[in-house]
Amino acid sequence: MITTARSIAAAILVAAIALPAHAQSVSERPDMSLTQISERLTERGFRVLEIERDDGHYEVKAFNRSGQCVEVDVNRSGSILPIERDDDCNESDSHRRGGNRAR
Repeated sequence: MITTARSIAAAILVAAIALPAHAQSVSERPDMSLTQISERLTERGFRVLEIERDDGHYEVKAFNRSGQCVEVDVNRSGSILPIERDDDCNESDSHRRGGNRAR
């Protein structure tokens, strides 16, 4: 009985130490670079015009495979979130600014 209680106490102690360390490493994970975001979307068939950081994620204006203007939200780890149609893509602005830009 005492051995079981010690085992449980040891398991709780290990969990209590490991949990804050895990939470810290996740929250301190660096954001993906603008280049990494652009490459990830290009690999998926998007033509990236502009990238903007916004509230812990990225908003990307791009053309999808069908040539439609879209806004793609990408989280810090690079996962693509919901994609919305957008009527505000202007290719000439992108070329004049040199492609991707961050605000």
